Amino acid sequence: MADFLEERLPSGVLLSAVYDDDYAVEILRTAGGGEFRRLLHGLPMRRWRISYALHQRDLAAQVESLYHRCRKSFVGFRVRCPDDCSTAADGRSAPSELDHPLPRLAAGVYQLVKRYGTGGAAPALGYPQRTIFKPVAGSVRVAKNGTLISAGVAVDSTTGQVTITPPPLVGDTLTGGCWFDLPCRFDSPLEVRSAGGDLRTTSSLDVVELLAP
Repeated sequence: MADFLEERLPSGVLLSAVYDDDYAVEILRTAGGGEFRRLLHGLPMRRWRISYALHQRDLAAQVESLYHRCRKSFVGFRVRCPDDCSTAADGRSAPSELDHPLPRLAAGVYQLVKRYGTGGAAPALGYPQRTIFKPVAGSVRVAKNGTLISAGVAVDSTTGQVTITPPPLVGDTLTGGCWFDLPCRFDSPLEVRSAGGDLRTTSSLDVVELLAP
């Protein structure tokens, strides 16, 4: 497992940020115009193109510092997406213990997830889901068979795994929700430009989600 810094990319100093969600689909076209499509993985992967405008010393302390400690793409970090930082359906409302079913990993151990596209009919492949590896500490809520569990819940905020004591029965339904960050890495060099005086701007800084941090 690669190194990871449990800290957020600064967000309160953004000049602009554009993000997209992508899926890895391989498409082969025949001479007759037909297509053969293969889903390499069904996980949404988010990418940002970010620009900053900051005083030189603030840029150095808040952005350049993280970039150099990460050795560009070698070490990961957390990113908060304002449009999708909650397991609630709209991505921004307060999370609920009933938001999403939690996959069982082992006896008493479950994984936080968020499913997407649930506003329409389920496709044959099922709804795509994002594994929540980086929940915000203290925000996780879990229910068993529709009832909030108020004790015996331990959350690892570095993996998104939830341990419940005593372990629920195999037939019990566990659901949960939380606020979360996404594990990411830098995907481009950090280019800094002088905008006059001590003001510095960065050109598009690419940041990409880590699907298996």
